[in-house]
Amino acid sequence: MDYVIGGNVMLDTVRFPGEESPSREHIGGPATFAYSGVRLYTDSVMQCSNVGEDYAPLFLPWMDKNEVFRDGLKVKVEHCNHSYLIYNEDGTYGADPTVKRFRSDWIQDFGYMKTSPEDLEVWTKGGNVKGVYVAQNVDRVFWRKMKELKARDGFKLMWEIEGPSSYKEFMPEVLNAMEQTDIFSINIQEARHLFEVESEEECIRELQKFPVDMTLFRVGGKGAYMVTPDRYYYLPPAPSDKIVDPTGCGNTSTGAALYGYCEGYDALKVGIIANVAAAQNIRQYGVIPDFKAVREFALAQVDELYRQYQEKFD
Repeated sequence: MDYVIGGNVMLDTVRFPGEESPSREHIGGPATFAYSGVRLYTDSVMQCSNVGEDYAPLFLPWMDKNEVFRDGLKVKVEHCNHSYLIYNEDGTYGADPTVKRFRSDWIQDFGYMKTSPEDLEVWTKGGNVKGVYVAQNVDRVFWRKMKELKARDGFKLMWEIEGPSSYKEFMPEVLNAMEQTDIFSINIQEARHLFEVESEEECIRELQKFPVDMTLFRVGGKGAYMVTPDRYYYLPPAPSDKIVDPTGCGNTSTGAALYGYCEGYDALKVGIIANVAAAQNIRQYGVIPDFKAVREFALAQVDELYRQYQEKFD
């Protein structure tokens, strides 16, 4: 496999402004969405995640349909983490406080279900993996082990920072993790907390100081910026024929950005690849249902948008 995607699996329900009841459960979680962002463009990708026994009814039909390699998924507990989200009018979201959580959700909260470097090295050993994605906090032991793993196996690493770690008080730990990060992903809420600034421009200036090649700076419904140390590109959302549910668009675009980066594309094209993946994710609840059905369209859309934006930025 060229790409290994590590991180949490969730079962999501969402409720939008004005709705009294949430949607039915859908496949979700950072790793699953990031997997979909890579899988949109290539079949050579696998997911490395710990799951609950209840993942099967939703996941197995989707995996069968898409011929998903599933050896990296390990059943560890009874229940996946179930995520109940409420969206606000401005596009931000939070947990639904009216829903009683499963008794095993604390296991997820305390890290029992986290993908570890030991889980990942099973698949990266041999040095044939191009890129690895992790949605991860700033724990120094994790990053010390990832340093050893990267040095041994030579892959590029995409780090999508987790919200609880994106506060200025953790900046020394963030910078420690950055030493192993090639391409970074963060959203506007997280960046504001991390840098204690408000505007997108201030966030970009701070992101340009990070020692990474590229940063995917996601700004919700406005799209994303691709940031490098010496330049940045603003990219509005890629056109989509349907807008149903934005859940997971950030993770999907992050996985796609890893793919674009590892394939050697410039920052502008990496950002477009990310946005096109998000445009496919937003067309339904949950993950992209059939990758092969939309891959040709997605690739053509990337080429067309790249042509347009090259003219604009050059």
